[in-house]
Amino acid sequence: MPTSPVVVWFLEPGNAATMLRTIVQLDLAGADAVVLPGGADCPEALLLAAAASRRAPRIGVVAEISPWSQPPFLTARALGTLDALTRGRAGWFVSGRDTGTVSTDDSGRWCAGTATEAERQDALADYLAATAALGNSWEPDALIADVPSGRYVDADCVHVTNYHGPYFSTRGPLNAPRPPQGRAVRLAEYREGTAESDVADVLVVRCEEDIPAARASADCVLLRVAGEAAVAPPVTSADGYAFSAVSGRLIGQVLHETLPALVPTPRGGLLRDRFGLSASDFEFVPYHAEQEVSA
Repeated sequence: MPTSPVVVWFLEPGNAATMLRTIVQLDLAGADAVVLPGGADCPEALLLAAAASRRAPRIGVVAEISPWSQPPFLTARALGTLDALTRGRAGWFVSGRDTGTVSTDDSGRWCAGTATEAERQDALADYLAATAALGNSWEPDALIADVPSGRYVDADCVHVTNYHGPYFSTRGPLNAPRPPQGRAVRLAEYREGTAESDVADVLVVRCEEDIPAARASADCVLLRVAGEAAVAPPVTSADGYAFSAVSGRLIGQVLHETLPALVPTPRGGLLRDRFGLSASDFEFVPYHAEQEVSA
């Protein structure tokens, strides 16, 4: 793990210009990543992340993408594109919360808005498995760019996913090569027994007592600090902090005093490395019914 605490900032909803300015300030202050909220009350997270990728050239950009807003193929492609655009700084905040979006599974027989919590959890697990399978459709060395022969892709290194789950099916492969990180870092709020907590690389907990349980699932655990508590974060056994609900007069104090003290030397490079995560290895496994797909 990094020698100084990992710092992630949950951005408050607002207009695009204000949110972009805050991201630039966070980049300069040394935050490792910023989580861009999803939902109808703020700009589309993926578009905002793309806009921020050049204005803030160091910070990781993590988009909240609801599984109920688009098919797995579009999410996998968008995250891969964002990772390429940011040169390995992309993340996905996985949330199964109801964003008010009306969506169905691939059959059109099931709707997230009318489903039970248990059904949504099953569908989310299937969605995560489908996106993971798509992410493994291109091998790392698939791009060859052999100009003399006119071959730019090794077709043997691009695989048909052919994923068929109880809720989602996707043939694949993605129409974009493997991105710098292999797979965008997955973050989630820790809730015991949920699909997002089971597959997240980074989990956010609300109290110190939840850290041991969260660490059993994820390689990196962050303690959420909100409001006034963000000015002087408590000592923790977590790997760092997730700042949220910081607004008004507190923003300047946290940006100019708290963050520089926590991270005296801002980190760059791949977002995975900042969280102390291992590389996302390629492992294509042809999918068959009732077979678990590694996420």
